[in-house]
Amino acid sequence: MDWADKALRRLEEITKARGFSNLLEEYLRPAMEAETVDPRGLVVDDAEKGVKVVIKDVRVIREGGRPRVVVEYEVNGVTKSFYFTWGVRKGGIVNAGVRLDEEKAAVLAALTGYQTIRGKRGTVTLYAKHLFALAKYKGVGWGLLRWYAEVMRE
Repeated sequence: MDWADKALRRLEEITKARGFSNLLEEYLRPAMEAETVDPRGLVVDDAEKGVKVVIKDVRVIREGGRPRVVVEYEVNGVTKSFYFTWGVRKGGIVNAGVRLDEEKAAVLAALTGYQTIRGKRGTVTLYAKHLFALAKYKGVGWGLLRWYAEVMRE
């Protein structure tokens, strides 16, 4: 994908030169970082809650035209998983609802970089900013970004 890297770099130059750097951060940065990080083996440690988790896999499965993110992790030698499916609600707002406990919240906070998720319980709504944060992971990025581009085009 050398051509894609060149194209993204050229777009970066143009947006900076024309004063549209906010677009660069919102749209181009996720594409430039897409699938650059392998999440397998990532250790999530929340000493305060006594939770230590190892990420086993993160992947996207298309389900009915919508991307479902499946997260597998191991805690105390037991493999567990959870998932959430992205959709678009009225007004074109991209979101996904995910039911969390302390373990899942710690994992999702580590994957997205949004520490406000840590310690949450119950159903939490994720938005486009979380989708973009997940795009850096191998097995997730291009599937999410492609779907996002498709729904935003409609």
